[in-house]
Amino acid sequence: MSDPIDRDAPSGNPTEQMLSYWINLVDTLLTTRVNESLAEHGLTRAQWQLMNTLTARPQTTEELSQSLAPAAATSEEGPRTVEEHLDELVESGWLVSEGGMYTLTTTGRTSGERVAAVVEELRAEITEGLDDDRYRLVVQSLQTMAGNLGWKRS
Repeated sequence: MSDPIDRDAPSGNPTEQMLSYWINLVDTLLTTRVNESLAEHGLTRAQWQLMNTLTARPQTTEELSQSLAPAAATSEEGPRTVEEHLDELVESGWLVSEGGMYTLTTTGRTSGERVAAVVEELRAEITEGLDDDRYRLVVQSLQTMAGNLGWKRS
């Protein structure tokens, strides 16, 4: 039985698998690799996103909640809410909270810069073999498909 979302049924040749197969496979591999890399530095993906957001300026919990990707705040293990992620970052000395505003500490900023370098290396590894034009085409194609499925750009 073929997947009703994909145009063609798989022929058994891995390069001819359905679109949903490749999207799910890349998502799983990407998520696993990023999570493993960040865990080596004591961070979850959500915490990394929160720290990145805070490099621009101090922000409230509400503002930070809006900066997270939809599924980033929850995980199988560990913090499940934005507040829990923020509490862990404060306990680690990477953030401070004053008057309802979260700010990166010097330690948080330095650690964030080190992790950013690791993430940039990972991005380069993941996109190896794709020139800028091909990468943009992939992202634009996925954005178009997401829009066709009801996604609205914020």
